[in-house]
Amino acid sequence: IDKSERIRTPSERAKLTKQRSKAVERANSTSGASASASAPQADPKLDSEGHLTAEEVARRISGSVESEPTVCGELKSGSDDGIVHITYAALTQRGYYPTDPHKANQDAYYIQPSKFASGEGDAFFAVFDGHGDKGHDCANFAKNTLHKHLAQGIKKARAAENVKRLKELDSRGEAKPKNAFHPSSWPYLSRETYEKCCREAHLKCNKAMHDDKQVKDMMSGTTAISVGFHAGRMTVSNVGDSRVVLGYRMSNDVDLDSTPAEEEKKEIGEMSDLEHAKTDDEPPLQAGSIVAIPLSEDQTPYRKDERERLKKAGARVCSIDQMEGLVPMHEDWGEVDLGVDIDEHGDPPRVWCTDHDYPGTAFSRSLGDTVGEDIGVNAEPEIVTKEITKGDEILIIASDGIFEFLTNQRAIDICVECSDPHHACTRLLEESYRQWLHYELRTDDITCIVLFLRNMRPNDDEAVRGLMKKRHRIKKMA
Repeated sequence: IDKSERIRTPSERAKLTKQRSKAVERANSTSGASASASAPQADPKLDSEGHLTAEEVARRISGSVESEPTVCGELKSGSDDGIVHITYAALTQRGYYPTDPHKANQDAYYIQPSKFASGEGDAFFAVFDGHGDKGHDCANFAKNTLHKHLAQGIKKARAAENVKRLKELDSRGEAKPKNAFHPSSWPYLSRETYEKCCREAHLKCNKAMHDDKQVKDMMSGTTAISVGFHAGRMTVSNVGDSRVVLGYRMSNDVDLDSTPAEEEKKEIGEMSDLEHAKTDDEPPLQAGSIVAIPLSEDQTPYRKDERERLKKAGARVCSIDQMEGLVPMHEDWGEVDLGVDIDEHGDPPRVWCTDHDYPGTAFSRSLGDTVGEDIGVNAEPEIVTKEITKGDEILIIASDGIFEFLTNQRAIDICVECSDPHHACTRLLEESYRQWLHYELRTDDITCIVLFLRNMRPNDDEAVRGLMKKRHRIKKMA
């Protein structure tokens, strides 16, 4: 475990505060001194409270300088419903660890806004959050490799569909269309085939990382969260605990917590007192509201299904305090819904080998992490596909640097207040950084891609109901 990942106890916090004070003194004593070419790298500039100065923070931010436009979807359909107008931007901010002030930014992102995999209306956006000593190498490897495997798989599948289509035309004696062999004329892939390409790309990228001798991924790895645009759909692939959140504008008054059967019960007055108590604590969402819809679910041992999968693979799941005997062993982690709940406690369940005190990952899937792979920490992505509709207005793709202390709904609300995606990225970084300073003595790397979407296809609120598992409220853990 990277000791700088989380400050858990008062004694550790006091020790780090002392180290920070020394860093401030050292920075003050060396200010104005000229540095030679052979001198060690200067420590970052800190203010009187031990935080990075505004100038230092600005130097750690890179990415888009303004929002950029692109067009995705079924461009050859000729229908406005099949076309998605997008503006996007991305920013990343290197974190600050007092115990390792020169630690590299372990986040990375990849953007191909058009003609991804030779598709005229295709695009691909991804964020990677590395961890471990070589996490930056793992994140950059995934950034440079995952999209290649995915593009290769998509082109191969579309070419096969095109051959099949041409054979059918021949069998019926029909003429081949113009430019029949050009990628722009290839048939779109079905949802299932596209998702299969995504799954295979992640597994191939993971194997390539293991095989690359330049990447030391025994105890290091990276998350991978991505969105692929194809045929008027967006497909989210998730490995780890980075996140994609959709800002969806409701077209009707809908209670996303209740099922269609419950809605019918309400209408005819057959709901019991208990059922009323369950559903009446918050009113239905109003038409016109922009609600945060999670399109990915964090893969962590907080999830019972992930804990069971890990244990079947031979893993031991417990927190650091449990492992050290400070807290009794248990599996009562409560109804934690990351994205709705804010975990302020800071001692989450982790994944360990049965007879060893490693790897100690707080996530249950990743690219890399060869040691963890033997006990179930694998690179199998969870995939969600949604047809893009008029209500899909905002899309956030981000590392946990954004979502550690911001709920999904808060992140979307910030974007709603902004004039464009670059403005939204800037505000998300600012607010996330502020929260890190409030809760911690260090700040994580913070990375986000924000997309504003515009499309005319009618909404499907029932499909959104299926994606929504809980209402968006902050329920802080004790």
